[in-house]
Amino acid sequence: MSRRAALLILTLIGALGSPPALPGFALAARALAVGPGPLAAQAVFGTLPGDTLADDPVPRFAEPPLDVAGRYIVIRLADNRLYLMDGSRVLWSAPVATGTGFRLASAREKWTFVTPRGVFRVQRKEKDPVWIMPDWAFVEAGLPAPPPDSPSRRRRGMLGNTALYIGYELAIHGTDRPDLVLRNDPDKRRVSHGCIRMTDEDARELYHQVDVGTLVLIY
Repeated sequence: MSRRAALLILTLIGALGSPPALPGFALAARALAVGPGPLAAQAVFGTLPGDTLADDPVPRFAEPPLDVAGRYIVIRLADNRLYLMDGSRVLWSAPVATGTGFRLASAREKWTFVTPRGVFRVQRKEKDPVWIMPDWAFVEAGLPAPPPDSPSRRRRGMLGNTALYIGYELAIHGTDRPDLVLRNDPDKRRVSHGCIRMTDEDARELYHQVDVGTLVLIY
């Protein structure tokens, strides 16, 4: 399969195949899994050498991670960093926090808190987003889950000041714990339940830099 054909398939899966974004903190990789297992993005985008980014004063990828016109977002899970791209040129970059990989189970359901890999699209943008707490949040806290429409599920401030929803309960958003995002070790920034967290300042900057419809590559 050619690189372009593989990219087209991934784009269609990420942009069209996911259910509509719902308010909430992102999680359960089962809802967003791409293909039969973890996506081998390095195999599809085989010339993405992240090593070239570290020492280059004007960092570039060897070739565009996505062959699209205009701006797009790349999130590299290896270094927990987000890149705002135009072709192979990095316009702006910021640290992010991603999924822990932790597993949780109740009597009726199981969750795996990983950040899914694939190609997605910004479906909507939201200022001052409200987190609608899913069942797993109550299970994790050792509390009974209330009815789906219960006001006790609504929490303000947990998602920071802005959010870009890119899939079913999956978002790039701010946080009330910026200290976790700013840890020097990328591995110690694996603290989320699947969403991509940024500092409020960086989340606000990204919010104003991209439009609905912008493609997002996570690999």
